[in-house]
Amino acid sequence: MDHPYLTNEQLEEWKNLKGNFTLTPNYIDLIIGIWTAMSWYYRPYMWRNYTFPRSFIEDFTRHFYFPIHQVYYIVYIAIFITILRYLFENIICKPFVNWLGLKAVDKKKFPESAWKCFFYTLTWSYSVYLLFYRYNYFHEPYLIWDDWSPGMNIPFDITLMYFVQCGFYLHSVYGTLYMDHKRKDFYVMLLHHFVTMALIFVSYATRYHKIGLLVLFVHDITDIWLELTKLLHYMRSREDGRDYPMWETAATFGFIMFTLTWFLFRLYWYPMKVLYSSGVVTAYRAYDKGCGLYAFFNGLLWILFGLNLYWLFFILQFLVRVCSGTLNNLHDVREDDDDDDDDDEHIK
Repeated sequence: MDHPYLTNEQLEEWKNLKGNFTLTPNYIDLIIGIWTAMSWYYRPYMWRNYTFPRSFIEDFTRHFYFPIHQVYYIVYIAIFITILRYLFENIICKPFVNWLGLKAVDKKKFPESAWKCFFYTLTWSYSVYLLFYRYNYFHEPYLIWDDWSPGMNIPFDITLMYFVQCGFYLHSVYGTLYMDHKRKDFYVMLLHHFVTMALIFVSYATRYHKIGLLVLFVHDITDIWLELTKLLHYMRSREDGRDYPMWETAATFGFIMFTLTWFLFRLYWYPMKVLYSSGVVTAYRAYDKGCGLYAFFNGLLWILFGLNLYWLFFILQFLVRVCSGTLNNLHDVREDDDDDDDDDEHIK
């Protein structure tokens, strides 16, 4: 197919770059590969026919395929998730925490974490099914670009995953504003929701859905352990003054698993599987097919990685306090302190 900006001669020169990526990358391969790909990708004479923003808008329009009725589906799903969360928290969680006799401050936070733990467990389990039983994108992410074409059909099982996730993050914007417990990283969380929603929405519309599945897979697992750890922590004390150390021990184990999955999935698999494939492999296996929006997508993906590093600060802060013996129990360092008089600060 003809490329919108490159001549046939430039395309042939581009193809000479093929094969210069590794199937088992490390961080050095990622850095060198990104630098090589960007240096090649953005050589001035390769882009003399490209003008911003006109060419960017044309490129975006050329790749974008998202019928309006499908947007309505996402809005309906977001509304449904909001209603489902309200029912889940009020019919299941609140009677349960009252029966347990949790402290008042923990009663407020327990339903939110229970809902998120429930939802992330469902979506991550489904992503495992898609990536390990239906498709092979995790083990061979370099192959996900081979059959790419603009407006290609997307299997229903992947469409379902995308619409539910996009609806969830649309709901999460509302939830962060009006339903969630207020935290110190309120604006960072809003940024995270908007970036994630933009990635999900646009990657589906431009048929970069396979890389999107990997992004969802490597992120949801840590959220499961985070919310489960917080649930176990909330159950340690009762409003009548009784304490149950076994729940704090379980919460400590949960935090260890959260930390391990954070480093493995968000700080290792994410750059090795997602950033390397989207930033390096695309230069060799996708661009000559007409793929575009290189800077736009990779910019969003690197912002997401930057947010992961930002939250790593809280994890390391917590670990330092544990090792120094200055922490009495698990708590979320993102929490506002106005209703946490008795408690230390929490983990992320």
